[in-house]
Amino acid sequence: MFAAWTDELSGRGVGVLMGLAVGTLITAVVARWRRHRDRRRLLRGDARDTVVLTHHLIERAADGSPAVLRMRALGQAQMDRVVPNCYLQAVLLRRAHQVSSTDTLISMTGAEGSYLLEAVTNFVCDRTAGGPFDHDLYVMAPSCEPAGLAEHQPITILLVAAADLVLFADWTKCRGVRVEHGGDGARVLTLHELAKRYSAEQAEMTRLRAAGKRTLHVETMYTLDLALDKRTAAIPTKPVPWGRFEGVLKTLGLEAVG
Repeated sequence: MFAAWTDELSGRGVGVLMGLAVGTLITAVVARWRRHRDRRRLLRGDARDTVVLTHHLIERAADGSPAVLRMRALGQAQMDRVVPNCYLQAVLLRRAHQVSSTDTLISMTGAEGSYLLEAVTNFVCDRTAGGPFDHDLYVMAPSCEPAGLAEHQPITILLVAAADLVLFADWTKCRGVRVEHGGDGARVLTLHELAKRYSAEQAEMTRLRAAGKRTLHVETMYTLDLALDKRTAAIPTKPVPWGRFEGVLKTLGLEAVG
């Protein structure tokens, strides 16, 4: 009987060891594949699994037009920390891949878009709450500037004062804005498109409310009451090298400076 038990345990032991070896091998292969995938994404600049929060500060010229655009990061987080729901994570990632060089705003349409905006709002308020600064109304909208416009492509949550954003609706006034980095010209284009959509969306919201109709799922960007630090250092600025974006400007029907 003892010999039978020994044979049985010996057979099971071999099976267990083989299972452990196969499992370890599969784990190692999967880990190596993930590292290879992440390296390829890194080399492409694809960082859409990361959500970056960016504050946009506008310095005005004497005539009130935007003269300087400065961008300040307020933090970042992995997507699953910003959007806990796995289904909504997939929706956001899919929509982030649907942007183009001429349309960098991530779609927030429909019921899914409304839920995403709520999740992003919680992230924004968590990162910006408690500051001892003056309150202002800020427009919040997710975007992703793809390859061809930007070297690094995370999902970026735009925060810009509503009073400053409206200045970017007129291309003739915002095309001469100066920036700290030449690549920031892509953000000028994004703010130009955001300003036009914000104006149209607010007009539609006003029309619906005046008619006594619901505005459910109409908002694709939120206006938030936030207290953000507007102080900046005097970092040198430069004109946007619009020649870098010549193809995009032609597609959008916009005239470059000069």
